[in-house]
Amino acid sequence: MSCWPVSKTSGKWLPVAFAVILAGCSRQPESGRLLATAGSAKLYLSEVSNRVDTSSAYAVRNYVSNWVNQQLLYDEAKKLGIDNSPGFQRRVDEFSRQLAITMLLNHRVYDPPVSFTTDEIQNFYSSHKDEFRASDEIAFVNLAAFDNRSIAVKFRNALVSGSSWTETLGEIPTYAILDIQDSVYLKASGTNPAVWNVVQSISEGSVSFPIQIDSLSYVVQVLNKIGAGDSLPLGYAEPLIRERLTIEKRRKLYEALMDSLRAVGNFQIDPSVAIRDTSVQE
Repeated sequence: MSCWPVSKTSGKWLPVAFAVILAGCSRQPESGRLLATAGSAKLYLSEVSNRVDTSSAYAVRNYVSNWVNQQLLYDEAKKLGIDNSPGFQRRVDEFSRQLAITMLLNHRVYDPPVSFTTDEIQNFYSSHKDEFRASDEIAFVNLAAFDNRSIAVKFRNALVSGSSWTETLGEIPTYAILDIQDSVYLKASGTNPAVWNVVQSISEGSVSFPIQIDSLSYVVQVLNKIGAGDSLPLGYAEPLIRERLTIEKRRKLYEALMDSLRAVGNFQIDPSVAIRDTSVQE
């Protein structure tokens, strides 16, 4: 039996999966340090290193302890003949069937990369613009953090004098710049209150005085403000659009797969189970 990894999407099959894995993988290649035995099964470091971070003594200890527990339970189940019972075989067959389906869907529907053109994103945004509204206040800003307040003041004064953000940053020693966030969106609920209070108090296009937080001095340039309930700009909505387009594309891949299988598949459905009016629940 091959030792296939269990898909994350098949979590509800984990108990059965573990039994199958133990049955097929209890005899590992004898390589590396032997960490534990349970009955005739042996656990080597090479197997553990493929599953957990072996630099963590806690992770290794936890894995080995769990492996021993599971192996002892499995051995007891075999003594009772559970692994040869019809009920066990039905569950194994059911798990194998679901695992095969999951791996097929991953291969044909979920794993293939998806990409979208600029026009696709723009068209979706234009067609669903009313669905993309801010649930919180948002500000579109440039933000930089410095280790020295005097440098932050110099940086702020240069911006106010008309220098561009990028040009002004280029004149500051890189060692003095601890953080740069160019053209980012800040949400009121997820931003340091000290920073957000200043963002609220200045107008679009303005540059803040240095905001002191612990040992850092922040300078914020407000590019745009979006109020709660306002339409989200395309730049902010784009990740949401890509997510929805991805779901739609995968739905179409699934439907195309099922159409192709039904076209050549060998199956029959008793006419008596067909629902005449699909809008009526029987």
